[in-house]
Amino acid sequence: MKKILIIAALILGISVPTLQAEEVRVSASVNKNTAQVGEEIRLNIRVNGQAMNLQAPRLPKLDGFDAYYTGRASHIAFVNGVSSSNVEFSYTLIPQRAGHCVLGPFEIPVGQSMLSTEAVTLDITGGQAQPASPQVPTQPLPVNAPMPPQAPQDETVSVSPGTDDNIFVQATVDRTTLYQNQQMLLTYSLYTRYDTRYEGFEKEPETSGFWIEEFPMDREVPRENVRMNGKRYIRADVKKLALFPTAPGNYTIQPGSLKVSIREEPQGNNAFDEFFSDSFFTGGSFFARRQNKLLNPPPIQLVVKPLPENGKPAGFQGAVGSFRLSASVDKDKVKQNEPVTLKMVIEGEGNIETITRPKIPALTGFKTYDADTNSKLYQTENVVGGTKSFETVFIPKEEGSSFIPPLEFSYFDPRQEKYVTLQTPNFPITVEHSEQAFQMPKELSGNSIFQKKVKSEGQDIRYIDERLPEVFQAGIVDKIYKILAGVDLLLGVLLLILWMKDRQDRLFSKDTALRRRKTARSAASASMHKLKRLARSSKDQDVAAFFVELEKAMTHYVADKWDLSAYGVTRQDLESTLTAHFGAGDAHLKDVFELYRLCDESRFGKGSIPQASKKIGLKIFQDTVNRIERMRR
Repeated sequence: MKKILIIAALILGISVPTLQAEEVRVSASVNKNTAQVGEEIRLNIRVNGQAMNLQAPRLPKLDGFDAYYTGRASHIAFVNGVSSSNVEFSYTLIPQRAGHCVLGPFEIPVGQSMLSTEAVTLDITGGQAQPASPQVPTQPLPVNAPMPPQAPQDETVSVSPGTDDNIFVQATVDRTTLYQNQQMLLTYSLYTRYDTRYEGFEKEPETSGFWIEEFPMDREVPRENVRMNGKRYIRADVKKLALFPTAPGNYTIQPGSLKVSIREEPQGNNAFDEFFSDSFFTGGSFFARRQNKLLNPPPIQLVVKPLPENGKPAGFQGAVGSFRLSASVDKDKVKQNEPVTLKMVIEGEGNIETITRPKIPALTGFKTYDADTNSKLYQTENVVGGTKSFETVFIPKEEGSSFIPPLEFSYFDPRQEKYVTLQTPNFPITVEHSEQAFQMPKELSGNSIFQKKVKSEGQDIRYIDERLPEVFQAGIVDKIYKILAGVDLLLGVLLLILWMKDRQDRLFSKDTALRRRKTARSAASASMHKLKRLARSSKDQDVAAFFVELEKAMTHYVADKWDLSAYGVTRQDLESTLTAHFGAGDAHLKDVFELYRLCDESRFGKGSIPQASKKIGLKIFQDTVNRIERMRR
């Protein structure tokens, strides 16, 4: 332990005199001693004078209360060579019946000792006793899940027989009957009473026949406390998809399966925890044993109606949603054969990518050409929309007063269940006389439709002189020969390289595990270059970015070396794989596991991670890659 502390102190620029032990004290307190039935009470359990990484103590069953663990805060300080620390664990208590209550004392394991806090007293008033909640499962509830200020309303949901009703996922849609090309929102909501880690999709949803746009989820997924079927859960929406059906009919969406891991009994601590963990952790041990679960929401039935024929405009091209149309011209006074550009912008909610250019009617006195098209997609709350702009070039052929007639854009509004037609304004154009012949606009000159046919205007004959200059005959032939020979050699080498590359690709296509194992080192090297750039940065926000990238690089490298799923592999899988490879007693292996813990805390923790810890993490990653490459090629 002292070696780790001394190294850490040197890195952080801290002098390390002899550390003095401090007496460990535990205490319990509440933010209020009087509350009403259903009102939240915050219980804090504090441990002072203990530098080791403690696990959150489990509260005993509290008669007449619902209890939830809501996180922890840690602090370590060095003052005049003396270290001091405190760890505070927070719980939310919700009384279910009135009366005078005495809670505790609460027991906390610290090292080899069991310490007890003092008891706390509460006076609960008002309301009638509510039915006691069903027994809470043996695993703790999710950490870092803040409770809402009001008690949740009870809801009812059907859970498939034989599944664990303490954790399940619901795949819901905001509508089961919709029109062709109308947006439907598919939401995956995770309900849990465990300490749960979402691992992503084990099997992606089957959405054949739909145009899909995925909503980016926040890095910190919002959670809320809900009551379902008489039990309290933490709910989190882990994924949202916007689906646009491309054709009418009856559809069945298979939502796929989600992979999660729930925490089992936590493991012990080691010296690495003493420096890194307690300063930054907001929850329990990251490397506690976890159990994997696959959650399979039931299929979803949909009815997609065809767009009505009644009232469909002649120029309708399939747009569905709610849109606005604006238009402008770059000039209203031109000369003959000079271009005028009309720009139309369609903006609104709907599948903007499928909107096509409005039709241009046949015009006399103008040449018309399609020019630029641009689209921008945006996602606001639960709606997909965007803007799409079209440019059309009009070239007047006759002088005088003219105009660009209105262009129409039609769409179907599913909310009003009717067609809407929008028009651009009538743009007047003044055309002045010009003797200039028609010239292609520069922005359109590359278009093949504007190329003129070539016709022969005449013929002439120029005889070829077959005599070679003396200078050419003297020495250039040898130079040309040498150049061609060199080019021939280079082409031969290139063909050999391509042949070897093709042979390797064929081999890799038959053995993906071999391909991943052989290319893992090069991918890790590329990640190291990026990590070195982040390590040199002194910005605080780059610390979190460094450890996120480091965790990703380490996981991908180990997964590639052992042909594991880079997205489905859990920390338990990584731990067992590396333990089997290095051996359970390997000192470097412990540093690797604790590096993973620090990476996780940089993403979810609330503490400030020192800049110097980036160099430690990078060196552990480099040593791990070098050792594995020497032992497993």
